[in-house]
Amino acid sequence: MVAHILKLKLLLLANGFKRSVGQLIGVIIGAVYALGMIVMLTIAAWFMASETAIDAELSIIVGSLVVLGWAVIPPLLTGVDLTLEPSRFVHFGIPQKVLGPALVLSGFISVPAILSIIGLIGGSLIWRHEPLAMPVAVLAAIATAVMAVLVCQYLTIMATALRAKRRFRELTFAVLFLLLICLGPIISSIASAANSLLDLIGPISNVLAYTPLGAPAALPGALAYGNYLQFSICLVLTVVYLGGLYWLVTRATAQATVTPPPEQRAAKQSGLGFFKYAPATPAGAVGARALTYWFKDPRYAIGVLMVPVLPLIFWFTGSQSGNYTMMYLLGPMIGILLGFSISADISYDNTAFALHVLTGVSGRADRAGRAMACFALSIIPVLAAAILPGAIAGQAWRIPGDLGFSLAALLIALGVASVASARYTYAVPLPGDNPMKTPPGNGLRVAATQLATIGVMALLLLPVMIPYLMGWFQESRGLGFLTLGIGLALGIGLLIGGIALGGKWYEKRAPELMQAVMLNK
Repeated sequence: MVAHILKLKLLLLANGFKRSVGQLIGVIIGAVYALGMIVMLTIAAWFMASETAIDAELSIIVGSLVVLGWAVIPPLLTGVDLTLEPSRFVHFGIPQKVLGPALVLSGFISVPAILSIIGLIGGSLIWRHEPLAMPVAVLAAIATAVMAVLVCQYLTIMATALRAKRRFRELTFAVLFLLLICLGPIISSIASAANSLLDLIGPISNVLAYTPLGAPAALPGALAYGNYLQFSICLVLTVVYLGGLYWLVTRATAQATVTPPPEQRAAKQSGLGFFKYAPATPAGAVGARALTYWFKDPRYAIGVLMVPVLPLIFWFTGSQSGNYTMMYLLGPMIGILLGFSISADISYDNTAFALHVLTGVSGRADRAGRAMACFALSIIPVLAAAILPGAIAGQAWRIPGDLGFSLAALLIALGVASVASARYTYAVPLPGDNPMKTPPGNGLRVAATQLATIGVMALLLLPVMIPYLMGWFQESRGLGFLTLGIGLALGIGLLIGGIALGGKWYEKRAPELMQAVMLNK
């Protein structure tokens, strides 16, 4: 039975590559990239052998990072392949003492697991000059990979119920997105503190050596440097940790086969929500529906999360260089980002777009409602980003110009996005999917469409940008007010024109739009 389940996992893995040509190409590109990184790290380990005084500490740190990555990223953020999820075997009556080991072994049949084993074995070459430590390093690398997969399996089973809850998925996505956005400042801070960081490697590795994260990786270093007491302790801890994790995984698997899946509860809604405050018009109804999506659909979260993240990034950059000029561009950048976010509004609707088509909502009402919802959500952040930097810096002369440029950026972006979303659709993550998921096969088209949309926004902003820059260099309040007047006039005009033109295209292409969003293309 164990062999049969392993063959089933191999067959499912092979069939997954045949599902889509685009998906297969993406997997191949990712695997080649990962193999390239592994080869580079292996070469680095080969040449670093006996060339560094902290090889034992590096082995522990690298092994701990691998285990920690497996413990955090798949179970809580990106998800894992649950094709052989324990609850799927409820109806087959397979004994738990057979099913548990089979599912544990099947966890090693995956591309990430295989690459992790290869990479860890390649990293063990750092001990190639130590005849006794080298075979132990290979075994320790395999033990580290086993530890990582077991931790991942256990946390995945325990987190399955949590991942079924929408708020948990949204929270983990927000954490991942914020980490990605802040990765640059984090790396810069680490690089600037490199000297003090080297002083911390020793104490950190000494602690990690006795934890499940780094116990296996500590074995070759302890043996190579003759620290036999630490070697014995880490060896015992490794056996205990692996045995305990195996017991926990098999026990959790056995419980999952007799535990019903978590009950999905529909969200409770009292009252009319945003519909209570929206005008009783078609545009008002569309706007209230769009606002509901802004607050409840995590796919819109990227634009919203950028509002608090951008000031932090610009402030950090300014604190490093001593130049805070980018803080004055917060308003226009937030305006363009939030306005641009509705360029995929129809694509995000998916099957719900049928509501607009079947009820006969006019194109102008649809465009105006979506733009009105985004404007209501964006106006406060844009005003704050336009006014606060100049006020805090004591440069009141620049506030009218910053305000005009920021409002023009928001209004023009809304107008252009109202046209673009009615003319072009593309594949997006489906409702309920991971918001960072990229549908295969349309990356070039999406990039070209989005680049063209942002390019048009930049061109239309030029009449406002010219007096704005002149007022900036001359520190002129008068040119700032001129920028405000031109920005409001041009922004309002282009927004009205974009709603009108987008509405005409919407009405002409409503059947094609509905077909495109139904097929997600």
